[in-house]
Amino acid sequence: MRLFIAIELSNGMRKELTALSRAVRERSCGGRFVAPENFHVTLRFIGESDDLAGAAEAMREACRGIRPFKIKLGSYGFFDKASRDKRTALTLVEGELDEMNVLHETLEAELEARGFHGEHRRFIPHITIGRNVEQDELAQMELEAFPLSSEMTVTGITLFESTREKGKVVYSPLHREKF
Repeated sequence: MRLFIAIELSNGMRKELTALSRAVRERSCGGRFVAPENFHVTLRFIGESDDLAGAAEAMREACRGIRPFKIKLGSYGFFDKASRDKRTALTLVEGELDEMNVLHETLEAELEARGFHGEHRRFIPHITIGRNVEQDELAQMELEAFPLSSEMTVTGITLFESTREKGKVVYSPLHREKF
């Protein structure tokens, strides 16, 4: 199974991100865009694993002592790929990130203690809008000004399985852990 642990988003956030995604598509020359039902904040990509019990145990331990925290949609941005024209389009996540960072670090440690290999890269809270997105500088400037204001209180995390069904990527929740 292909697994990852993430924060599920509120309907309000999904609605705003859907509007942003539409605007990105209109101002882009291509790319693979995330379906609105798949928007999330990834805390940890696990990859191929059948150890659901180990992942759930790591989640439970990582959530001990974590308090609910607020997040909000930040500005539009991107991660560069090798080609400047093909980028990962995203929205940054802002808000009470200290608690999210503690959760992320603790989750990393708990997963590694159970034999899951670490990613060892800097954690930048974001929501992916699309991959291999091609756009010019004018489009980027317009999208950076796109108004986003949704916020929500995070009260738990979810273990997802990623599958392909009829050519579409589907994320299915397997386990939820509350704070």
